[in-house]
Amino acid sequence: MIAGLSDLDTKVRIKVCARKLFAERGVEAVTVREIVAASGAKNGGSLNYYFKSKEGLITELLADVFRDSSDGWLDALSELQSKGGPRSVRDIVTILVRWPEDNSKQEDPSPTANRFLNSLLSTRRKMVRDFLEKGNFSVFAQLLRYIRQLKPDLPQAVMEQRLIYFSWYIISARAAHESYVASGKKNPIWEGYDPLENLIDCGVGLLEAPCTVAEKQTSAATKSASGVNKHQARSRALDAAFPSA
Repeated sequence: MIAGLSDLDTKVRIKVCARKLFAERGVEAVTVREIVAASGAKNGGSLNYYFKSKEGLITELLADVFRDSSDGWLDALSELQSKGGPRSVRDIVTILVRWPEDNSKQEDPSPTANRFLNSLLSTRRKMVRDFLEKGNFSVFAQLLRYIRQLKPDLPQAVMEQRLIYFSWYIISARAAHESYVASGKKNPIWEGYDPLENLIDCGVGLLEAPCTVAEKQTSAATKSASGVNKHQARSRALDAAFPSA
């Protein structure tokens, strides 16, 4: 059993154990029976009692991950805005990679969130997209909007593709680093240089790489793209990170 798990109530124990199992083995490879057993729940029907089903449990875990991420991003963005706002793409990439910094405030502070999300995006991308469509994740949309505004020289179609590459790259790379952290083993690949700083460098390079496309945006198109409403901005953020097709 996970250290300290016995001090948690049954519902939280199920969530913590489920996210750990999902992170280590993938969402599809873990059964309800295994989750209940790992949590130490005395009643075999505990998971269904609290979450109705495995799907309900996954949805709640997904909500936890995005709530914690959004809270961290908002703290960092508010601090940045108090200093005059972002001045470079790097400012935004740093927020997306490094925040939230303090995991101790989270219900589940264990290093599992990125691997859990990576597993979901590999097998249940539509579920993630549908969940985000119904939620309010305006901070994420704002961060992507800043990236677009900071690179007005890139054609809109090029930037939208790059945001897809960037989002998936960041999630996958964070999942790989998280796996290393969770292992507790030494590995020179991750220790020769700050891996998150290197990830920020690579993310910035991906977004700011020179464009070889001949056609460039007109100033009118650029102004039009920056004037979308909140609903359109959120849809564009979802399309950029989790395209529906």
